[in-house]
Amino acid sequence: MNIKRYGVDAPFALLIYAVFGVGLLWHAYVNRLNYPIGIVLVLGALIFLHTTTRGKYKIFDDAIKHLNLKSDSQVLDLGCGRGALLTRIAKQLGAAGKVTGLDLWLSRDQSHNKMSITQKNVDDLGLTDRVNLVTDDMTKLDFPDESFDVVTSSFAIHNIKNEQVRIHAVKEAIRVLKPGGHLMIIDTGRNIKEYSQIFQDSGLQIAQSRGLGFNGWWATPLTNSYVVAGNKPATKTAK
Repeated sequence: MNIKRYGVDAPFALLIYAVFGVGLLWHAYVNRLNYPIGIVLVLGALIFLHTTTRGKYKIFDDAIKHLNLKSDSQVLDLGCGRGALLTRIAKQLGAAGKVTGLDLWLSRDQSHNKMSITQKNVDDLGLTDRVNLVTDDMTKLDFPDESFDVVTSSFAIHNIKNEQVRIHAVKEAIRVLKPGGHLMIIDTGRNIKEYSQIFQDSGLQIAQSRGLGFNGWWATPLTNSYVVAGNKPATKTAK
């Protein structure tokens, strides 16, 4: 159900692990070789598959508990993809609440990543009135300052490879966050210290900065996941 509705993250990466792993195992078998790298790659593919089909959803279910959502919360989900986190948030909102899902809809980041597919997922779950989908770039958000009570991003910001542009994207998320609002970034890569430093420099009070364990491994512990979350002071102290 998760794959059918929400697709697979970084599908080409999973394909590479699986194809090369099986290929190397077959080569080792045919030539009677001891080729442990094939086993490592196949195991990595299985762990990756676990994370993209089950693990990340457990992470999202836990994350929802820390967002302190209210029935009328205005939420922005950056890089929403096919809506796995977005729909979980929308289910917590009332008639006055709204979650805006923003993405560039690139299939290299998630299989069949299209606004039309995300909209269908939203409609099928009966969440149409609580969700607004937009095509936009998270590095230059087209929203006024202090527009949202909560801003989230899951497994998206690391796709911005340029450090300065990535930093600017986080600062944009902070810019559109209301005083007293909550920002949560769930991601992979090696940017946890970078995100935490941006939070601190911008005056946010860090609520979480930690690894997410096995459910967030993308093939190996070296490609793990983490959460960085913080609260914007109710009075303006951000630099």
